[in-house]
Amino acid sequence: MGFRLGCQTITWGEQQREYLPDVFAQVAGAGYEGVEIGFRHIRQTAPHMLRRRLEENGLVLAASHIGGNLADAAQANQERTVLDEILDYLNAVDCPLLMYSGLRYNDAEQFRRDMEALNRAAEACQGRGVRLLYHNHDWEFADNRRVMDALLAESGDALGICPDVGWVVKGGADVVAFLDSMRLRIGAVHFKDFAAEESGGDTVMLGEGIVPFPQVADWLRHNAPDIWVVAEQDRAAVPAAEAAQQNARYLLAVLFADPAEGSAL
Repeated sequence: MGFRLGCQTITWGEQQREYLPDVFAQVAGAGYEGVEIGFRHIRQTAPHMLRRRLEENGLVLAASHIGGNLADAAQANQERTVLDEILDYLNAVDCPLLMYSGLRYNDAEQFRRDMEALNRAAEACQGRGVRLLYHNHDWEFADNRRVMDALLAESGDALGICPDVGWVVKGGADVVAFLDSMRLRIGAVHFKDFAAEESGGDTVMLGEGIVPFPQVADWLRHNAPDIWVVAEQDRAAVPAAEAAQQNARYLLAVLFADPAEGSAL
């Protein structure tokens, strides 16, 4: 089957829900097969309408996410309470993946409660045919990987992971070694790139920053060749449609390069 290429619509900003048809047309025009969208952006769009808009552009909803990239903890907590509503929606549009991020470590008891809730959510998702994937940022690698190691130690079999390789590198970890440690849990992967800290450290086009994507792509070809690979760029110095096009071209070049001929990147 091979890699399936997706685009996280975060690049279009918080107002994207007001012009989703345009977003979908731009994503499709860039060559992606699917989109990943925060649930808060599609919640007010009826599932049948979302499906129609996607199908008009030859796209599928590859994944949705809750709690990811949210600065407002109260909003993240509210989204955790609507799991049944989310699963009803995802089932209606045949979406197989739900991303979650946001675990913090204030103290051991708080973390234990949050992990119990996350494991229950993963089991509930599994029972509805949806795989819950934990999406990392960089904070899970702080304090000698305290959150990441605790997550791995206390998560059940139902919880998978969507490594965001940009945040892994940003967190100071060896990205290939991390992928090796996650081998059996990976359900999708996010390609995100960051400028070096001395250049501001913001998100940049894929291949322009600090992430060793050729090594990541080689690992994926050997270990997870049939998953969704999702381009995610939080902010761009060019219009979102142009950023999506450039990132799609890079994904195609790095993922489908012939290793025997060497990379042209």
